This record gives sequence, C-alpha cells and structure tokens, in this order.
Amino acid sequence: MSRVPSAPSGNWWARLPFNRRPSVNRRAFLRAGAIAVGLPFLEGLPERSAWAVDAQPVFSLFIVATNGVVGKSFFPSALGPLASTSLAAETDIATSVLAPHAANLLFIKNLNFPQGSPLADGHAEGLVQSLTAAPPGSSGHTAYSSGMSADVLIAQLVNPPGVEPLTLYAGPHDATYIGDRISFNAAGPGQVRRADNNPYTLYAKLVGLLDAGGGTPADPQAAALIASRKSVNDYVREELNELKGLPQLSTEDRRRLQQHFDAIRDTEVTMGEMASACTKAGLATSDIEALSGGLAFTNSGMIEDMARLHLELVALAFACNFNRVATLQLGDGNESTKYDVPSNASLGWTFLQISDRTQGSGSTPNPTAEQAHHEIDALRMGTLLHGLDHFKTRGLLDKSIVLWTNQEADGPSDSMKNVPHIIAGSGGGYLKQGAYVDAGNATNNKLFNALINAAVRDKAPWTGNFGQGKGEGELTEVLA
Repeated sequence: MSRVPSAPSGNWWARLPFNRRPSVNRRAFLRAGAIAVGLPFLEGLPERSAWAVDAQPVFSLFIVATNGVVGKSFFPSALGPLASTSLAAETDIATSVLAPHAANLLFIKNLNFPQGSPLADGHAEGLVQSLTAAPPGSSGHTAYSSGMSADVLIAQLVNPPGVEPLTLYAGPHDATYIGDRISFNAAGPGQVRRADNNPYTLYAKLVGLLDAGGGTPADPQAAALIASRKSVNDYVREELNELKGLPQLSTEDRRRLQQHFDAIRDTEVTMGEMASACTKAGLATSDIEALSGGLAFTNSGMIEDMARLHLELVALAFACNFNRVATLQLGDGNESTKYDVPSNASLGWTFLQISDRTQGSGSTPNPTAEQAHHEIDALRMGTLLHGLDHFKTRGLLDKSIVLWTNQEADGPSDSMKNVPHIIAGSGGGYLKQGAYVDAGNATNNKLFNALINAAVRDKAPWTGNFGQGKGEGELTEVLA
C-alpha cells in the first residue's frame, strides 16, 4: 500500500531553506472530495513533516559541558528505576534538580572515552573525544579530532544535502584558551566546526517561520486551516462512505479506504500540533532580541543565561523542523567564569580553579572548592532542566535524543573514565527511559552506535561502527 505521509500546516515548509518542492495548495486540500484526496494526491505531499504519521523523525541535541563533576554527589545512590519522587528526595545530589523529568531520563555510569587519561591537557583532549568517540589526533591544549563527530554524521544521514548541524556555544567565545572543540567535519583531522555563541543568530533565522504570538503560523493558508477547526473528514466523509458501500469493492479495498480515512484525520491533528509547537510562545523574546546588536559577557552569570536561551531556540528549531541536529558546548575547556554560588563567595575562584581544587600548581587543595563545584553542578542541571521543559512543552521529548555529557569525569584528575552521561528522550521509543544504568566500562563509541541508529532510522538504515572504541555494536544497556 502506498505510504501516506502527513501534511504540515499550510505551505510553511516551502519557505524553509532546505525544501524546494512545489507548494501544495492547502485550501484545495480542505475543499477536496474523495477523488482529490486519493492516494496519488497524498503521496505527493511533502515528506519532511516533523510529525510524519508512518515514521516520525528523531531530533538530536548534544550538550558537552566542561571541567567535570563531583562524582560522589552527582548521580543517585543506587542503580535502577528513576522516579520523580525518589530522585527529588535525594537533595544532596546534583541531578535531583531534574526530578520533574525522571520518567524521560537515562543516567549512565562507567562509560569511558577511548583515551582514558590525559597525555598533556585533559581539557582539550577530553572535549575532542566527547562526540567523536575517537582518541585525539594530537595532545595538549591544541588537541584536535581524529574523526568526525556524531552530530555531523547524523546530519549527513537525515538532513537535506548541505544542511549542517546547528553548532552553538555558551561562553565568551573569542577570549578562550580552549574554545570550539566538540563538532568536527569529516573532511579530515582537525576540521573543527565554528560555533555561534549569540542566541540571536539562530532566532533571526527562525523568526520568519513563527506567528505573531497568537498560536497560528505566519503563513495565511496555514492560519486559515488551523482557524477553521473543521476536520477534513467533514468534507469527504460522505464520499468515502459511499465508496466503501460500493458492492464491487473487495474487503481489502474497504480496509484501505478506512485506513486512508483515518490517515486524513491523523494528518489534520498533526498539522495542528505543528502549528502550535512552531510559535514564539514561551520564548524569552525580549532577552533574545536584546542581543541583536551583539553579545558581550559582562557578568559571570551570563554563561548559564546564554545556554538557556540557546536551549529554548533549539527546541523551537526542532519544532519547526528547521534542522534535526544541534550541538551546544557549555564553557571553555579551561573555564574562567567565576560562578556566583554560595561556597564561592569566600573563594572568588574561577571554575577551573574550583574544578582543580587549587589556585595553581603547588597550592594546597581547598575543601570548600569541592562544595562550590557541587553547587555549580546543580546550577548546570537547572540549565538542562530549563531546556527539557521547553522540549516537553513543544511535544519533543518522545521524538528526541538530548545527550548531556562532560569533557572529563572530574576536575582534580582530568580522568576520562566514568564520564557522566545523561540522556533525555526516548529517540522515538528506541532508548530506555526512567533508569540509571551501568555501562560496564564500555567506551562511548558503543553509546553512539545506539544513538545514531535511533536518530536515523526513519531514513536508510545505518550499519556502521562509529568512532574508535574498544567494541562494536550498540550499548545494550541503553536500549528500550
């Protein structure tokens, strides 16, 4: 039987930079009879709807933070199921902040990078492994990748030709010691992709797709369809029922007509979902538009503020089907931000110093720094929570993979073993949810094998082995 893709609202999709198909008149679709809405007509509708009925696309966001975590107070005390009440009750762990989304979370321990310990500079060497699952091509603070990153591969498989992943950065971009270091092209080692640290840049690209705040698309034909609130089936029910009643039709023909009838209603419902999700509603619009003249970091709190704006806009970009893949690097590899957390009030240290527990080589470790680091971990989980709230509001959690990880396991050792990984979203039902699992010291290439398979399966199957880890196949502990 012919596949029946869903129809996005109006002809908004025709304005997207990656879509050059001829427009289909939605008013004609509304007023069509049984002949006009036959299978050949529907087969011609655009296939890039974010809410396809037969094979929903999966959206992928990769977040890499810097300077490690306080491992003993980051994840829950025991492996097993995650529930909002029990996670919220563990108030001494940083991830308790994520309790409202416990049912959609997957925590992973004992997952390692291919190069388990630093050779010269663990900050840069860790960053380049975080999404490539491959050892660095060189060591030290100039370490580069020896392969492409997962975001680039997924974009090649699911985005139209030439549409690269969204690449974002939270921090004072041009004053960094170790800056862009997570997204790499396939052209060869060292081909790092430049990230954008101003949220307004992405907002300006999206604003033409949005409504004026009323919950309807900017496209007038799409707005007319949503405003009508009248099912397409109301126009064609009589004709379809007459067709089903024809004695010359076989049982299979009647089954197909009913299936087609149901698909039309599903299409209209999902058109409404797309329209309600691809709007400015919920965006911190005034904060974003204030950045139209440029971005200057004037206080230490801005790094998390900018990360939250980026996450709002990624959720919107996915809801509008503007792109299916994005990355966000959260901070410099040697982060100089002075976080305004309670335990840093007496220290006044940069995050790098807090992460190392000292102010420099030869200094005595300060126990207050560990508590300050834990407080920063909780603050960063609050930023992730903010993003997940926007993903949920736009109906994206069951259609997405949101990976949060770090450049290293902890600050004092710069270890790349037992690096924390958090996944939100099931990837369309492919990944386990509501659980804390042990990866058994697998390398992160096996995790990415699973994530890539989840992200691209509405397209041609992917049969490769990503990265250069110690094993092939998927990390079975994360599979649903």
